[in-house]
Amino acid sequence: MLPSDLLFSHKRGAQIYPRFLRPEQCVWAERVLTTIREHQHRTRGELQAALRALEGDSPDYRIVRGFAHLALNAAEFALATGELNPEMLRRDVFTLAAERSGYGETQAREVLEAIAPRYQLEAETLREALYADLPENHLLTALPDFAPEQLVNRYNLAQAQGLLYSALCLRLTAHRNVPGEYRRLFQHLKFHGLMYAVEGNLDDGYQIYVDGPASLFKQTRKYGLQMAIFLPALLRVSRWEMEAVLRRDDRDISYQLDSQSPLKPLTAAPPAYDSLLEEHFARRWEKLDTPWTLEREVEIVDLKGTVFVPDFALRHPNGRVAHVEIMGFWHPDYLRRKLDKLRRAAMPDLIVAVSERLNVGADDFRDVPGPVLFFKGKLEPRAVLECLERLP
Repeated sequence: MLPSDLLFSHKRGAQIYPRFLRPEQCVWAERVLTTIREHQHRTRGELQAALRALEGDSPDYRIVRGFAHLALNAAEFALATGELNPEMLRRDVFTLAAERSGYGETQAREVLEAIAPRYQLEAETLREALYADLPENHLLTALPDFAPEQLVNRYNLAQAQGLLYSALCLRLTAHRNVPGEYRRLFQHLKFHGLMYAVEGNLDDGYQIYVDGPASLFKQTRKYGLQMAIFLPALLRVSRWEMEAVLRRDDRDISYQLDSQSPLKPLTAAPPAYDSLLEEHFARRWEKLDTPWTLEREVEIVDLKGTVFVPDFALRHPNGRVAHVEIMGFWHPDYLRRKLDKLRRAAMPDLIVAVSERLNVGADDFRDVPGPVLFFKGKLEPRAVLECLERLP
């Protein structure tokens, strides 16, 4: 994230756009990272002075500052004194100095030489350690772990995030996507405390309406920050569009972004499956001689306040569709919430496959309209196929 004075945007009619970097400006990322590397094990103050010198009189000085801000946030600094406590050192030095007369350099040297042996230090080392806890005296101990092109991506993402602080509302459209992306998207919405409603379907895409900080009774920057932090999660969805309505200069303005933007996810893709149980079931289904095809986590069921994404959808060439939800080895609270979702979803075409290792029985599923299949160890595709054949 970047402070507001390092954000760039431009307007065109009723639209506002983040100003992404031009190719010739990206060279600053390499220069900033090189400067930081050259100052490993040196003080923050020395590094900041070198970064200011790098800015020089360049018209791109704010871009340099933006790169530096993001890179330093990913670096690590530590006290040069190790386990020594600078506050305790100052107390001992100042207490002894107060007992002596005179305030010159000679007297200061005498005090340092008297205190230094207590800590097994040289007098000059003690002098340097006295204020080692000030931020500018912290030592750079770990470098940011990304390449220049990754820093460029972080910078562009921060520009896109900055516009969301004052959003009145946000509409996301997520089209048919890579399996698992829908579920993770809603997990991030919930994790960041964002309020949303869902409309649409798998073929036309799902519209997700998110309330923005400016639409609440009391606008809070914290909520806007959560919307901005959520944006990287959207980049994990393969096909998406976003439109936010911002309030600028007492008028509404539109901010649009989609999956064709230059932004890329910050982290590696998560595992394809949430559990080995799901993965083994899918692998064995591929070997089954059946016209039913298996798709993972592609449909959303809106439960008003939350969503339910079945583990698998099963499709037949004649147009029939069924779903499978696998309940493996979860803790009691997760199990309680899962049962609540199954009841609220009320899907008669949903086969609920339940591991016998769970402490549940048929009575726990009496309000679930679809078939319930208990299994030991691995879930056998043929058992699911038999349930499919019994569905109306």
